[in-house]
Parts: sequence; structure tokens; C-alpha cells
Amino acid sequence: MNKRASLFFFFLLLFSTHILLAQSNDHSDYLVLNTGDTLYGRVQHSKEGGFGGRGFYKKVRITDTHGKRKKYKRKNVSVFSVDGSVFESFWLSQQSQSFPRVSLENPRYDIAFKNGEQHFLRNVSKGRLSHYELEWFDQESSTLWSMSLLKKEGDRFFIRADQGLFGLKGKVLRNYFSDCPKLQEKIQRKELKKVHQVVTFYNTNCLP
Repeated sequence: MNKRASLFFFFLLLFSTHILLAQSNDHSDYLVLNTGDTLYGRVQHSKEGGFGGRGFYKKVRITDTHGKRKKYKRKNVSVFSVDGSVFESFWLSQQSQSFPRVSLENPRYDIAFKNGEQHFLRNVSKGRLSHYELEWFDQESSTLWSMSLLKKEGDRFFIRADQGLFGLKGKVLRNYFSDCPKLQEKIQRKELKKVHQVVTFYNTNCLP
């Protein structure tokens, strides 16, 4: 095989690899409808600037490997995955008050399909104690903010675990973990400073 033919096959192999990787990346995102159908492709649920600024799309968009795009109303979607992050649909109520304005005063978010407002929570970790993040865009600055929410198995509500730059919501967490005095003590002594540390300690040290 001459040098020109070798270069041709090298670039052909490189191009084929690029196509396979692109297809693989397309299939890494997915969307699950309330009907149970799972669709694969590139998922978009938020816009990153441009006209109207940053924010969430009213409909979740998915583009398949052939470039065909479909849009689905958020209320018809139960789960979607974007760039490895999984977002699950929950209908949350905070005594019929708007999000996230009252989140600092009331740390409890009830799961209430009939009276709640739909939110797609990012799944950080799952276990006997699961960790989620609720995200929203500030209307004035278009900045993406988030708060950590925790839920024990069997609970029909979440509690807010942090208060932004001010760290953990210590009193709220101590009350919530009345079933695990060891964890209450760790929080009281401020030996645990991150939400993921609280989650790990509960799942590994607090017996059911």
C-alpha cells in the first residue's frame, strides 16, 4: 500500500470514528414521556442567551440522529437526561406560594400533583436519602440558581438542605434527622459542611 492510500484509509478511519462518537453522544440524552415511551437524541430544556435571555423552554425539545426535532409539553414528560444529568418531574406545593420566593421561610416542599407546580429536579444521588437540586433562572440577571432538596424513602415531601452561601440549614436538618442522633450531632458540631456529606453519612451510618 502506497503512502497516498495509507493516508486515505487513515482519514477514512478518523472520519468514521468521529461519526460513531457523534451518534453515541446523540444517544446519551433521552426523554421519557408519561406514556412510558423513551426517546433518544439531543435534548434541550433551557436556552443559553440570545433573544429573550437565558431561561427554560416552555416545551422540552429533542433532536434525533437524523436531525428531526420534536417538542413536548413539560406536563407530558416524566424524565429527561441532558449531558449525563437526569431531571425528574415532580409537582411541588409550598402552601400555594410561588417558587422560590418563600423557600427561605418554609423549607418543606410537598409532592402534590393536583395543587402543585411542576419542576424538573436534577437527580444528584439516590438512596434511602436522595439528593436533588431545584434550579431556576433569576428574571433580572438571567443567572441560574439552585437549591439542594433531600427526601427520605417513603416521604411525600422534600426539605431544603442549604441556604446558598450561608451553608447548611442546620436547624431544619437536625429536626429532619431525628431518626439518627449521630447525624444530628455531626450537624450540630458543624463537622459536616456540605449537603453531599450529610447524604453520604445518612446512607452509610443511619440504620433504617
